[in-house]
This record gives sequence, C-alpha cells and structure tokens, in this order.
Amino acid sequence: MRVAVGWSMAAVLVVIGAAGTSRGQQYADYGSNGTAGSPILEVWKQQRRMELRQGDRMLREFRVVLGTDPRFAKQYRGDNRTPVGRYYISEKHVSQYHRFLGLSYPNVDDAERGYSRGLIDAGEWADVFLANLSGGAPPWRTPLGGRVGIHGFGDRPFLTVDWTEGCIAVRNEDIEYLYDVVPVGTAVVINE
Repeated sequence: MRVAVGWSMAAVLVVIGAAGTSRGQQYADYGSNGTAGSPILEVWKQQRRMELRQGDRMLREFRVVLGTDPRFAKQYRGDNRTPVGRYYISEKHVSQYHRFLGLSYPNVDDAERGYSRGLIDAGEWADVFLANLSGGAPPWRTPLGGRVGIHGFGDRPFLTVDWTEGCIAVRNEDIEYLYDVVPVGTAVVINE
C-alpha cells in the first residue's frame, strides 16, 4: 500500500508542477492574520468563540456550539468531534440548519493522519489531496467523515450545549450575515 501512495504522490507532484499555484494551495499555508483584502474566520473551541477578521481588523465575533465531543480534533466519521486545523470554505448552500458554509474537511493533514492509521487508502488520500489543491470540496464519504461546516440552528432554539455532529453552529442571524459576506475560498482556522 505504501508503494501505491509513493506512486500517487509522484503523480500528484507532477500535476502540482504543471498546474502552478491554485486557490487550494494558497490556503494550505494561510496565516491566521489574513491579508488586507481577504477575510478569515478563526475559531477557538475551548472558548466557544469565532472571529471574522479582515487584515488586523476584527469585523465581528460569534458564540459557537460544537460537536457533542468537542475536546479533541475530529479523527473519523461518527466521532462527533469538531476538526482542528486550517481549512477553507469549499461551498455554500441553504440547509436544514438555515445556511451552510462547507469546510474543506478533511484537509491534507487529516488525510495523512487517516492514511497512517489505516483509515483511508491511497486513492482516498489522493482524492483529498487533489480537492484541497484545487480549492474544491474534498470527498465527504470517506471513513474520516465529512460534510463538516458552519451552519445555523435551523428550527432549534439557541442552546449553549454542544449538540452538532462535528459542525460549528451559530445563531441563524449570524449565519445569514456570514453567508452574505464570506466568499467560497475564505480561510478558516480552528484552534483547540
């Protein structure tokens, strides 16, 4: 299996060299301070807090609710944990929870951990890598889980108890604001 990944990695490196810098690659090393023109969302899980910043300015702060087991980073489908790491908004749509900003979970680091633990195979690793490289949505049906995002409460009342399956929930009025001002591709940093 390791040989297959070695060959996949070599093929991916050829693609990277031919493709140059892509949107996903730009966000792979995105700093937590952002740049003057680019918004960034940063979450602190222990504080149940999220900030929207642009450059050095904080535009807005939000209270958040997390997965039912928020203490550690997401490892696999069904663990009810909110991921930790650097992601980007990969899609936006209306959902049962009002609005949904899909995150690029799993990212390349998550795929590396999953592969080394035997949770995903070389093909799944490559699919995650290429999706993150292109700035698209990664595959969400792997053993690592997926369809993690930032969403509203839908018809639920605002609760301070963690109730999601790993997503980050904010008030419906907050997700409406974010949905309107945060474009696909926005960097999202989730800290423990």
